Amino acid sequence: MRSKTSERGSINNASQVNCPHINRITKKGSPVFKIETSSFKKHVANASLRCDTCESRIPKLWVCLHNRCRAVVCCSNSKYHMRNHFEILHKENRDDACHSVYVNPRTLTIWCIACSSELNPFEDNNLNSEARIYLKTVIRCLQGKRNKSQQAVDQSTIDVPGLVGLKNLGITCYASAALQCLSNTPALTNFFNYCDAYIPHLPHNFEHPHYKLAETFNNFMKAMWSGKSAIFSPIQLINEIKKHNLVFQERGQQDSVEFFRCVLDRLHEELPYPQSMSVKLSNEEIFCAYMNPLKSASFNSDNMDDSSYVCGTTSALSTATSTSTGTIQKRQFTHTSVISNIFQGLLESRIKCLHCKKNYLKEDHFYDLSIQIDKKFKLRSPEKNAESTSSSVMGSLVGLFGMNNRAVRLQDCLSSFCATEKLTGVDRYECDKCKSLTDCQKTLRITQLPETLCIQLKRYRFDSYSYFSSKIATHVQFPMEDLDMKPYSSEKRNSDLDNQDTLNITKYDLYGLIHHRGVLGAGHYIAYVKNPIDGNWYEYDDTYVTKKSAADISRLEAYALFYQKKSPEKDQERKEILARIYKDSGVEIPYFISRLWFNRWQFTTTPGPLTNYDFLCKHGSINLKRYPKIRNMVVKVPYSVYTTLVYKYGSDGSPPYFSTDHGILGCVICEKEEKMLEQRRQKESLDIGMIDTNTIKRGEYWFLISSKWLSSWHNFKSGGPPPGPINNYSFLQEDGSPKPRMKRGDDYRGVNERVWSYFEHSYGGGPICVRTTIDLYAPNPLSWENTKYGNHMRC
Repeated sequence: MRSKTSERGSINNASQVNCPHINRITKKGSPVFKIETSSFKKHVANASLRCDTCESRIPKLWVCLHNRCRAVVCCSNSKYHMRNHFEILHKENRDDACHSVYVNPRTLTIWCIACSSELNPFEDNNLNSEARIYLKTVIRCLQGKRNKSQQAVDQSTIDVPGLVGLKNLGITCYASAALQCLSNTPALTNFFNYCDAYIPHLPHNFEHPHYKLAETFNNFMKAMWSGKSAIFSPIQLINEIKKHNLVFQERGQQDSVEFFRCVLDRLHEELPYPQSMSVKLSNEEIFCAYMNPLKSASFNSDNMDDSSYVCGTTSALSTATSTSTGTIQKRQFTHTSVISNIFQGLLESRIKCLHCKKNYLKEDHFYDLSIQIDKKFKLRSPEKNAESTSSSVMGSLVGLFGMNNRAVRLQDCLSSFCATEKLTGVDRYECDKCKSLTDCQKTLRITQLPETLCIQLKRYRFDSYSYFSSKIATHVQFPMEDLDMKPYSSEKRNSDLDNQDTLNITKYDLYGLIHHRGVLGAGHYIAYVKNPIDGNWYEYDDTYVTKKSAADISRLEAYALFYQKKSPEKDQERKEILARIYKDSGVEIPYFISRLWFNRWQFTTTPGPLTNYDFLCKHGSINLKRYPKIRNMVVKVPYSVYTTLVYKYGSDGSPPYFSTDHGILGCVICEKEEKMLEQRRQKESLDIGMIDTNTIKRGEYWFLISSKWLSSWHNFKSGGPPPGPINNYSFLQEDGSPKPRMKRGDDYRGVNERVWSYFEHSYGGGPICVRTTIDLYAPNPLSWENTKYGNHMRC
């Protein structure tokens, strides 16, 4: 973000000081003089702004903030007209320097050359209120594009959190647009800023040592909402995404919605909710617990399993079940996460064979709905219509040059998406009863509406017959408020998650939009998002953030739309309960509930049964060793609020947790178990250290062991959980033969016989695999017939 000069290097390392020069400048006049003009902003946007003395251009340029000056000067290794400008105007009296503060119009960095310090009005406490307002106004003015309907910087927006532009790292506008929409999703934002204690950190996540996106995304969210800067560079976040999807490693324009899906997939893997206990209390036991709080704290069950993080996939796995009417593909639930709770919906596909009348039903989870625009006008294949190739070419050219100006409604597109469609020709379905491809009818229906609904409009088209790719420029009229999804859904009741009133919530309000400007394979992505703090719409064009009106948004050519489920009744309920929490006088016994559940209650319409298993141990108390940041994982509420929430949403059987001294007490049993584990860690570390060697004697063998398991043991030695049985099937086939392309160090390592025997005796598992060298693909020196290790020696 800053120039790579020696002088600017001192800026990066400069500490904040009390600058007297900015105080003099604030009294001289308007902070936006000259920099708010259309010509100046146009030169900055086009990178055509030049130094007043030489030909240097952005980003080496700085603007003097003296309101009657506003000189444009440069700062580089060879030329330093910023200092020349300052020294010429202040030869005699530098203490009264008014031409010493400069702003970089591209990076929005403010620098005082007289004090040799950076001035950050968003976090510099040494600046007085007048100076902070002045500099914030300068930054917000440069941050926004010229808005014809807004002649001056809106002073009410200069302190609004979340108005942070993202630096373009070289054709990364597709990523910036998706990230801005994610950043302004209230439930997700609040999770990372309020429930971050639940994020599994890397030192304790050796099961998946390459999972770093959650922490990187957490840092991104905090930077976006900390209010400490107007520009953020998401280089670490985008680099992490590139590790998981090779498509984004290519240098070129990519699809913004595909990036959105990739981020959600990875976060879903890394942020599972702690697994609930298996035993649930009856309604009578729950009622008695609430009537006798002292008794409720002693709830215990030997059948309860310790909460742990589990892993799965975001796609719904399916199993087939035969019925009299046909085959039903039923979903198998994978783990739940904050991502699936916010973005995941359920789509039902019904297919009927027109020959044998057999029905098929399949359910799939989705993060977004990809719907066609004006489906009845789509290009037809030659099997359906014998249109000439020339007409297809003409249709492609029309879309390519944006000459198609028809307008359709979003509701029409959704109706077409859910309408019954006849599958014929190349789209025929293979019926397992007919044992052939047959004509079928297909109907889609949403059986579970997500809290946040993302709709992708298919604007890109490839015609395989004319070999033309084009973009569909049809304008889709979309509702800003009250999008009713009831005609396109048939929600099913889930007794564990829903009550009857939540099934009736089918309306959504728009809060985000991604717009693609230009042609297919190129162009530029821009995000338009409604800020959840002030309720205003803003355009996020890389580093530029500009306030927009609702009318401006409604006229856009949308590529992706983001809707949030709405419920005035739920909003009123939250308002009343939050008021009761804030008014608590301390008379009632405070109860602690999970922040994860509280976040769901605050921002979703289906929070599910109240649960404390997110932070409770298997003994019904808290393992402070495992959760040292427990105070950041719970919310303290009065007893009356706790009972109200349980009456409204029910409970999963987790015991209530409270403390009469308003503190949080740890589990005595877990404390003893942790002491025993610590003793075990020290003993194993000492024992292995005594018998481990880097070489072996002649006649001995190397015992190959999983690198992943060995890393888990080292994690246990450093304070993590026990690693479990040895699992060498990570590099061996089921028959014991080596898997292909396994690498030494990454997939397996070698230990001597005494270390292997120690691990096998302590943890069990296997299978045994020996070599004369640490090479999985070297010959097995022993056959299973003549060795003491028996049948295990087949590898």
